[in-house]
Amino acid sequence: MAEKESIQFLPVYLVNGEDHLKRNVALGRLKARLEKMGDLSFNSDRFEGPSADGTAITAACQTMPFASEKRLVVVNDADKLPKAAQKEVAEYAKAPCETTVLVLVADKLAKNTALYKAVAEVGKQSVIDCTPPQKRDLPNQVRAMAPSHGITITPKAAQLLVELAGEDTVHLDEELKKLAL
Repeated sequence: MAEKESIQFLPVYLVNGEDHLKRNVALGRLKARLEKMGDLSFNSDRFEGPSADGTAITAACQTMPFASEKRLVVVNDADKLPKAAQKEVAEYAKAPCETTVLVLVADKLAKNTALYKAVAEVGKQSVIDCTPPQKRDLPNQVRAMAPSHGITITPKAAQLLVELAGEDTVHLDEELKKLAL
């Protein structure tokens, strides 16, 4: 029980950037930590930005969790939310429900938008930067990712993998999985 009490969450997060591997890892970690507190099958909602309604998102956020301490609400493509929905979610972020963790996932949500500013005010760690690495840094990142698959890779091999597989970190991770086999 002490472990459950020690887990702290901010009520709103923004996972912002085009590095899908970083985004998947960040979202996966949040989900794993929330699952320690209770069943997410009853306590989670997912919305797709372009078709999402701000009222539906805020209503889901204000729903009390069932047999758990927290609910999870994920909004994919939050940067593509209609303006009215962005405004509603930004207002919600100013006074969020403490029993819900709202995660906004975006490719490029500009720092000057009201939604970004509202989430940034929630806390120091509320904005999770998932900016893709520079091409020159990819071989080093590939080498850092390799041990998670139980392998090591030389600098030249990492450079060659980046040249052959491209700059998408999700694709590079999949290629490392194949190499590990």
